[in-house]
Amino acid sequence: MKVESEQTSPEATHSGFSSSLLAVVIGVAVLAAGWYLSKEQKMTILVVSLDTTRWDHLTAYGYDKQTTPTLARLAEEGTRFTNARSTTSWTLPSHMSLFTGLPADVHNVTIDFQVLDTGRRTMGQVFQDNGFHTVGIYSAPYLHGRFGFDRGMDFYESATRLPMVYDLPPEQMSRKERMEQLEFASHREVTSTRVRNRALQSIKNQETRPKAFMFLHFFDPHYDYMAPPEISQKFVDPGYRGPVNGEGVTGIPSGIPKKDMAQLMALYDAEIRFVDENLNTVLQSLEDSGRIGSTVVVVTADHGEEFFEDGKIGHRMGLREEVIRVPLIFWGPGIIPEGQVIDDEVALYDILPTLMDYAGIPDDPLVYGRSLRPLIDGDSLAKRPSHSALTFLHREGPDYYTRHDAIVYEGMKYVRRVRVPWSPDNPTMITNPPDLDSTEVEIYDLAADPGEQHNLYSLRGQDPRVEGIIREFEAETTRQLNALQTFSPEGMPASDGFQPESYEQHLEILRGLGYLSPVEEATDESSQEEPASAR
Repeated sequence: MKVESEQTSPEATHSGFSSSLLAVVIGVAVLAAGWYLSKEQKMTILVVSLDTTRWDHLTAYGYDKQTTPTLARLAEEGTRFTNARSTTSWTLPSHMSLFTGLPADVHNVTIDFQVLDTGRRTMGQVFQDNGFHTVGIYSAPYLHGRFGFDRGMDFYESATRLPMVYDLPPEQMSRKERMEQLEFASHREVTSTRVRNRALQSIKNQETRPKAFMFLHFFDPHYDYMAPPEISQKFVDPGYRGPVNGEGVTGIPSGIPKKDMAQLMALYDAEIRFVDENLNTVLQSLEDSGRIGSTVVVVTADHGEEFFEDGKIGHRMGLREEVIRVPLIFWGPGIIPEGQVIDDEVALYDILPTLMDYAGIPDDPLVYGRSLRPLIDGDSLAKRPSHSALTFLHREGPDYYTRHDAIVYEGMKYVRRVRVPWSPDNPTMITNPPDLDSTEVEIYDLAADPGEQHNLYSLRGQDPRVEGIIREFEAETTRQLNALQTFSPEGMPASDGFQPESYEQHLEILRGLGYLSPVEEATDESSQEEPASAR
C-alpha cells in the first residue's frame, strides 16, 4: 500500500483566495494599460503539473463529482482552455515539452534513458537568466534532475521520503539494488502533503525576492490510488467489499463488474481531490504573502489515463484522447481575465512561451510553442494543430518498435502508427527510418465521435475534412523537421543518459516503474502487435 509521508492533511478550506480591494484596483489599472513586466516590477510565476489527471474528471471541466473545487474557482476567476493536449501519454517526454516549449521530436527525449541536450534550454534556465529565483519540487522518478529538469533551478528537490531508482548512480543499478528501490517506488508513496509543505516553505523563502518562479509536480493521481481515508470516504461506496483496493491497476482485467469499476474510479477521484486540497493551501499562502496582483498561476497535467474505454487501463500505450487531452487553466487576478473559456487547440509546449510573454522575456527562436496570451486577452491566433508522439517499445524486443503520431486540428484527429526497425541489442538506438509499408492511419471527427470509434480514413479523396487533416499532418511534420534544423544543420541528438546493459534490463526497470504489466503482456499477441488500446 502507499505510505503516507506526513500525517498532517490540509483543511479543505473553501473560503477561496479572492483578491483584496487593492489587488483589484491594481488589476484594473494593469488590464487597462496592458501587462508588461519591467525589471523593477515584482512577479511570481507558479507552474503546477498534475500527474495522470484526466480533464473530464475535474469539477472545473463539468465533472459531476466535487473532485476539484479549487481548480473550479481558478477557472471561474481565470481562463480555461478546453482543447489542450499533451505531447505524449507518459511523464518524461511530456514534462520535457513543458520545460522546453518543444514537441517530443524536437527536444528528443522520447525513451527512458535519454537526457536533454545542453543546447536546449529549460524553463528554469529561461527564468533564472531573467532574474527570477527558481524552485522546482517534484514527486516522481521521471522528473529526476538526471534528465535535465534541474538545469537553471536555484533549488530542485524531490518530495518523496523514499529514494528513487534514479537516485542511484548507473554503476550501482545492479538487479538486486534496482529492484529494492523499485519495490518502494513512488507509486505507493503519498506525496502531496510533502509537495505542499515544501512549497509553503519556498513561498516564505521567496518573500523578499521581486521575481520568483516555482514548479510543483503532484504525482498522487497516478496509481496506486491511496488518498487519505478522510478524502476517500467522500467518494467510495462505504458498503463496498470487493477486491479493488487502489493498489495498482496493472492486474485489473477488462470487463470487471460495475461495482468494482465504480470503486476504482472513486479511488482515482479521491486522489485528485487530495491534490486539489493541498493546492488550495499553497494558493492561500501566495495570497497571504501579498503577491496577488503580480502572480500568474498555470495548472495542467502531463497526461490522462485509460479506464478500459478501448480495452486497456493505464497509459503509455497509445495516443487516445483519454491520455493526451489535459486540463489547462491560467489564473492571476489583475493579469489573467476572469471567466474566459477558450476552445482553440493548444499544446503543452505553448505554456513556456506564454509565461515568457507575461514575464516580459523576449521570444526565443529555439522555442517551438507560441504564446497563448493573445487568446487569453480576447484576440485570435492563426489555427495550429497540437502534436503528440509515442515511441512504443515492445515487450520481448522484436526487431522493430512502433512509432505513434497524432495531431488534432479544428476538431479532426489524425493518428499514424508505423514500425521502425531497430536492434534490441542497442535499446537506445531509435533513429532508424520507419518501415512505411507498415503504416496504419486512423482519422476521427472528435465532435461527432469523441470515443474514436469510427475511422474515416477510408473517405480520403471523398471528404474534404479527411483530406485537410492529412495535409495538416504532413505540414506539421515539415514544420518540426525545420525547427529541428535550427539547432544545427544536422539537428541535435539528445545526450546519452543511463544506458541499460541489455533489453531485458530495460524491461525490468519498466516493470518496476509500472509500465509493463501482465495485462499488457497478455494482450500483446506474441509481442508482435500493438496493444489493443493503440489500434
